Amino acid sequence: MFQQVMSNLETFVSKIKSNPLNTTSYEIPTAILLTGVNVPDHTTLFDTAISKLSEITSHVAMLWSKDCNNLKNIIEDTIYQFIQKSKSDDVSQLRKSQCTMRALKEWFVEYEDPEDPLIIILPDFESFSTNILHDFILVLSSYRNTLKFVLIFGVATTLHIVHRSLTYDVTSKLVVFHTQTQVEALSDVLENTVFSSKIPFKLIGRAFQLLTDIFLFYDFSVDNFLQNFKICMIQHFYGNNISSLCCKPKDIKERISELTDENIANIKNLPSIAKYLKTSSKVTNGNDKLSDKEFKELLESLLIKFHKFMNQFLIILRCLHCLVAPLPGAPMGKQLREVYTKAVYTNNLTESCEYKECLKLLGFLSKEELLSNLESIIKIIEDSKDPMIKKIKTNLDSRINAIREASLSATKGSFEIISVEEKLSRMQLKEKLLKMSQQQSRSAYKQAQHDLIDYLDREVFSVHLVEPSRVTAHEIFCYSDGNQAKHHIRGSLRAAIHTGLNDPQMYLDCDCCKLENDDDIPRTLPDLSIIYKLHLESRKLINMYDWLQAFLTIIDPQAQEQRDVDPQLQARFTQAVAALQFLGFIKTSRRKTDHVKRLT
Repeated sequence: MFQQVMSNLETFVSKIKSNPLNTTSYEIPTAILLTGVNVPDHTTLFDTAISKLSEITSHVAMLWSKDCNNLKNIIEDTIYQFIQKSKSDDVSQLRKSQCTMRALKEWFVEYEDPEDPLIIILPDFESFSTNILHDFILVLSSYRNTLKFVLIFGVATTLHIVHRSLTYDVTSKLVVFHTQTQVEALSDVLENTVFSSKIPFKLIGRAFQLLTDIFLFYDFSVDNFLQNFKICMIQHFYGNNISSLCCKPKDIKERISELTDENIANIKNLPSIAKYLKTSSKVTNGNDKLSDKEFKELLESLLIKFHKFMNQFLIILRCLHCLVAPLPGAPMGKQLREVYTKAVYTNNLTESCEYKECLKLLGFLSKEELLSNLESIIKIIEDSKDPMIKKIKTNLDSRINAIREASLSATKGSFEIISVEEKLSRMQLKEKLLKMSQQQSRSAYKQAQHDLIDYLDREVFSVHLVEPSRVTAHEIFCYSDGNQAKHHIRGSLRAAIHTGLNDPQMYLDCDCCKLENDDDIPRTLPDLSIIYKLHLESRKLINMYDWLQAFLTIIDPQAQEQRDVDPQLQARFTQAVAALQFLGFIKTSRRKTDHVKRLT
């Protein structure tokens, strides 16, 4: 992703450098990098950008909002960065207060090539004051006929924020080039991981939804998404020899031959395989159980069958997405990941309200729109070597030809007349009217369209878009435990701190911190842990003197209560209390000077 962004950025700046300085244009070329929100992507992207652009021009200045409180600061900081990078001794002595646009112009004309661009990077565009940016861009624009300025904005959210922040008289001075959005970057990542039939490991259910939700609602970080994806892979594979079967079809036989008796027993206990062994009449002969050799042969066929199912599932899912994405309102979403989420998280996709609404909307498509969508589907499935997919392609081809040749004019139908003299009950009349309405005439196109949608619904989507967790042996290939993934990805900071302070042995793994029960406070615990456990026994206000005496009693049980406390022990107590305050468990009290207040 960075390679593509850097390539586009280098081309953008190189074109500006090669174009002669235009004395009439006051527009400033501007690149907008759509980055993440307070994530590593942001810093890494701009560090890479500076190193690459330095090969084209040595004049690169990076401005942070915290250093640019007013117009004077932003101009001085920009010009100081440009001039300080100069090799000339005469200008290197220039003070920051002397850095003005006139000084920059004179220095540039005298010491540098006028055709070199001056690149100004604003990594945190949203944090800048709009008034300062407004004036700064207008100032740069007034010098555009003698200096080649190039602006690079780091935008954390969307492209529209630039137009919402700056007025038209400023945006009219910008010629904008922007990179792909984070959502497009996520689609690229998913295309080559989750949606790829070449990768056996699949993320489904709550786990997949959790990762995409964190990306879309928290950080827009592709790097964080990949790290979270790795965590899910670790949870799936770590300490579990069964998951070694999550491999390509050509390696399945070899992996199965390496399984131990314990592994085979564990595989038989997997819920989906245990259910299959229990319900399938083809597996067992009478009451006899399968031998290990027979089970390995069965397991091999089940794994190959799952690979085949997943390949068909992904192809048909793309077909469904191709049909439903252009529909008005997009009930199932416009992105493939949205359709995938519904398919792997819903118990039965074809029974969902969104799916049924999409089928109704397909019935309203014009002939040209429907044919265009169907041709896109044919392109998706034409390269597949799967016999089932080839059969679907053949059926679709014949139905597409029928739709293409079908007439749009309605055929004349026979109309039945209900006589006034005919005595019918209310229910009989209702049934007769319903029957008549169903027998109304349809055009040839409408009939062909209805047959096509019915075929796709009954024989394609309902058959192949089964939730993967309902397929035998899915536990070997799929990871769906959203709660476990959330525990490791987001975690509960306060709960982890409580566990660490209340039972240090959980993290320190030492014998001296082992507790017989949770209420024990042995002297071997760390000072902070002793102070924390004592504070849990107190009320809202804690007397510091009593707290100190309780601490001393635990540290030195033989000592009597005394006013003259060992300075070393008092220092340990004070340090532990300060750490507890820093962690946010206590704060000083204004009501009583010798007390602290509990915050938990």
